[in-house]
Amino acid sequence: MSDWKYGIYEDLDYPTYASITVDGQRAWRSHDLTSLIKCAYTWKNAKPFNESPALLEGRVQHTVFLEHQKFHDEFAIDPGFDRRTKAGKEDYEDWHSGLEGRTACKQDLYNICMERREVLKDFIPKPEHKVELTLVFEWCGQPCKGKLDWYTGTDIWDLKTCRDASPRGFKSAVNGFRYYQQAAFYLAATEFLGMQCEKFYFLAQEKAHPYPFGVYTLTEKAVQYGHAKNQQALDIGIRCRDSGVYQPFNGGGVTEFDLADLW
Repeated sequence: MSDWKYGIYEDLDYPTYASITVDGQRAWRSHDLTSLIKCAYTWKNAKPFNESPALLEGRVQHTVFLEHQKFHDEFAIDPGFDRRTKAGKEDYEDWHSGLEGRTACKQDLYNICMERREVLKDFIPKPEHKVELTLVFEWCGQPCKGKLDWYTGTDIWDLKTCRDASPRGFKSAVNGFRYYQQAAFYLAATEFLGMQCEKFYFLAQEKAHPYPFGVYTLTEKAVQYGHAKNQQALDIGIRCRDSGVYQPFNGGGVTEFDLADLW
């Protein structure tokens, strides 16, 4: 299936999600817009997806928290072979060849993710909630797509692991990673698809023990600012796509610094 219709989809794996097009046009993601607004050149020339340790940790954490029952369908715990020995290497290769598409995961990583989950047990999605929903929608005349962590029927929740989950620390993350654009993007998706949605909540948890957490949301003015920045980013993306020109830092020519710019 190559082209998709606007709608709500469940249980899509990442490769399928990544391939979504509408009428032959690649659907825009929130990540595209938060990247484009900073530097279209970097967005265009980004390396293909490569699972780093940080990305693996994020995948394990989300699966453990959102869909713990599916963990063993997606991951396999590494028994801890001693690959310094010939026999250990052979045993590992034999085990690894039988993963059948599952991802290897260290026991220590799983244990840490489970400890974090226990701290957040009061927030674990209820059976009636929807998790990992894919939304395919139109925004500003363009096909878009998004993948929600979980939807309660009245609100969107998004799990974030971070170094500092305090109000001061997470405010920095909201600005640095432009999470306000993500929230506005997903709220626009629910509006287009007729889904009731009152708020977008961030559940932020620190990576280090004892895993403190905070719950955050945005005012209506902050959401509107996110919409404005998404519109700006989308305009940049369309202009670059149509012209084939992707300028570093979305500029051109020479930038002149004045005395007021120096310190």
